[in-house]
Amino acid sequence: MDATKISAYVDAYYITNRAHVAWSFWASLTALVVGLAVLLVGVCLAFFGVDHAISITTTGAGIITQFVSAGFFYLYNKNLKQLNVFYRELVQIQDLFFALGLVGHIPESERPGTVLALIGKILSRSGASTELTPELVRALTESRATRP
Repeated sequence: MDATKISAYVDAYYITNRAHVAWSFWASLTALVVGLAVLLVGVCLAFFGVDHAISITTTGAGIITQFVSAGFFYLYNKNLKQLNVFYRELVQIQDLFFALGLVGHIPESERPGTVLALIGKILSRSGASTELTPELVRALTESRATRP
């Protein structure tokens, strides 16, 4: 897969998920405003002495709608965090493909050192920095060779 296609996929993924998160936010905000309005109407009905059953039902509906809104906002927050995690991982994969593509443009005599440095960076992304030594490369090669 070429770099432009990968970049297009990453951008499309991000745009789609950003749209979903935006819809989630506006649904949460709408539920919050509607619930608050219903709650205030119920309190006003109770305050002005309208039938108790109607005012209690309206106030209860407003409270339930507020809880629904809180659930929506909770899901919105989770979606936003997940979007950021997935996007960060996609960008790392995109960077890896770009780096591997650039290795092909380096003079042949400099490639082994560059490839070793690239492998070291990839290995150290998820944890503490790992210096790539010949022993580590040999151990990784041997461990892959012994896998079934």
